[in-house]
Amino acid sequence: MILCTMRTGRRVKNRISDNRGISLVELIVVISIMTIMTGVTALGISMMFSRDANYVAVRIDDALSETRTLSMSREGTFKCLLHIDTDPKGSYVLITRDVPGVATEEVKKVPLDKSVSITVKGDAVAMTGDFSVVFDKSKGSIDKVNGSDPDKGVYTITVTSTKNTSKTADVTIVKTTGRHFTGK
Repeated sequence: MILCTMRTGRRVKNRISDNRGISLVELIVVISIMTIMTGVTALGISMMFSRDANYVAVRIDDALSETRTLSMSREGTFKCLLHIDTDPKGSYVLITRDVPGVATEEVKKVPLDKSVSITVKGDAVAMTGDFSVVFDKSKGSIDKVNGSDPDKGVYTITVTSTKNTSKTADVTIVKTTGRHFTGK
């Protein structure tokens, strides 16, 4: 029995003296993992700041689609109003329906994110105030813009993030066809 205890003590002693720190391979693996985690975090933060501009542009595009569809399929005149506001209440998109002889009714109101600024340009001329669009019932093209007949060309609604001004998203509306799409 005495012989066994001595051997066990020796093995423990040898293991302790052989521990010389970490190897180069272990160090490279740890640095690689830390680099990947830093990259993923930076990408997540970048996406967080750019998401608001894209999100608002898609909501505006969806409201335009809904207004165009309603105007071509239901009775009455449907109008999509983009209310641009900088106060704490924020901007919103409002879809209304006007039936002759009946009061104008609110179909849908979509609040927009307060952390963006919105500008509208038509034929490279910036427009101020609210922006309203009425689609033609038969063709789906734009019938009225801000209460008057539109010229040929396009309107561009630019949504810019106030957190990071390099992050923008556009909604382009083609006047002659009424088609619209989002893009950068």
